[in-house]
Amino acid sequence: MRLNQTIDLIKEDLISAVQTCIRIKSVKDVEHAATGAPFGPGIQEALEWTLDLGEKFGFTVKNVDGYAGHIEMGKGDLLGILGHLDVVPEGDGWSAPPYSASINDGKLYGRGALDDKGPTLAALFAMKAIKDAGIPLNMRVRLILGTDEESGWADMDYYLKKEEVPQIGFAPDAEFPLIHAEKGILHLELIQSHPTSFPHLVRVQGGERANVVPDLCEVTLKEISSEVVEKLLKSFSFPEGVSGIIDSQATDQEIKLSFKGVGAHGSLPQNGKNAVVYALQFLKTLPLNSEENRSLDNVLKYPGTGFTGEGFGITLSDEPSGKLSLNLGIFELTSDETRYVIDIRYPVTFKRDDVFLPIAKIAENEHLIIKVLTHQEAHHVPKESALVQSLLKAYADVTGLEPFAFAIGGGTYAKALPQGVAFGPLFPGEPEVIHCPDEYISIDNLLLTTKVYAQAILNLAADPENR
Repeated sequence: MRLNQTIDLIKEDLISAVQTCIRIKSVKDVEHAATGAPFGPGIQEALEWTLDLGEKFGFTVKNVDGYAGHIEMGKGDLLGILGHLDVVPEGDGWSAPPYSASINDGKLYGRGALDDKGPTLAALFAMKAIKDAGIPLNMRVRLILGTDEESGWADMDYYLKKEEVPQIGFAPDAEFPLIHAEKGILHLELIQSHPTSFPHLVRVQGGERANVVPDLCEVTLKEISSEVVEKLLKSFSFPEGVSGIIDSQATDQEIKLSFKGVGAHGSLPQNGKNAVVYALQFLKTLPLNSEENRSLDNVLKYPGTGFTGEGFGITLSDEPSGKLSLNLGIFELTSDETRYVIDIRYPVTFKRDDVFLPIAKIAENEHLIIKVLTHQEAHHVPKESALVQSLLKAYADVTGLEPFAFAIGGGTYAKALPQGVAFGPLFPGEPEVIHCPDEYISIDNLLLTTKVYAQAILNLAADPENR
């Protein structure tokens, strides 16, 4: 195929571009926000660099006040491709520096390689290949560059109020073959004040984002001997991949502990091992007082029980999208209060209040203050739609693999469009490394993804004789 040959010729440029983009640490940093950089300087740099690249390719580009941007080609009705350049914090456990974009054994490693810089640039290079091959389009193709996908979508809220909204499109930010249904996403904060100061628990903290399974929890204790803690640590049964150690800087006044777990995407909590939950389970073995134990019990009983909302009695499920999931993503306990944030993904045939009201009732009974931090409704595009069928055909024709559509708990920018679906880049059978240490995309799959996206654009935006 002429288009595939064109993509093969720009392979090295694609790899180099992904490496350069990964080396920009585009983690949200509101403390250093400024005009034109509402999410911090790293994200601003990634956005401006990508827009410059699109301009060098000869496309029309626009920076929408630093909240987002787009790169566009063609004329006519608008087809949207919605990627994002922000990344979650790198976390611990990497075998190579997380922003080095190193290549080893045919894999390109780095935070954002798979989520979502690699596939976003694959879409851009697919557009370039179509342009280089001289294939005419009868639609405008707009690659929208988001910058706050991991932290609340303030970028899309701003962008979609300012710019034309594509009626159809896809997000290169999930899995192949195609995701036609996405669960609703609800992030809740719960806070409980303590009536008295705790005698032993100084601070317990774990997790940075609601949508990530915490892989680290740090604990500070007082008035418990290090010998007692050390003995109980040695006898405590941690599962494989989970550990707890006493900090070497412990003093007679305070003891610091670190608990390591296994990170995972918050929509798949069963794929991780929550360091917070195991830390609290261990703390329950210590000689704590009744108020301290009660605070730990409430967390372990409600968000700390199971992965499908068992603790809150919200084990909802449906045929199109499966079971509800719940992740305890952020936790902080001090002598003054206990605060935690949970990430809930609920099935597409349910509504927010089916989830919220049972939790609110428990919060009232337990004297917890509850707050909705973010909410996204569930989203669904019929499998028989022209959009779904065109993309599945591109996937099958390029890869030779079986095409099918399915539902996920993850939330992508597909929800921002009237008809939007998630399309790649993770191929069936590949390990799920999004939000994990040693996140990577294989070079072969990066190239194959680019070819799939190029064919998808042709199926949607070119006349049949040019596909």
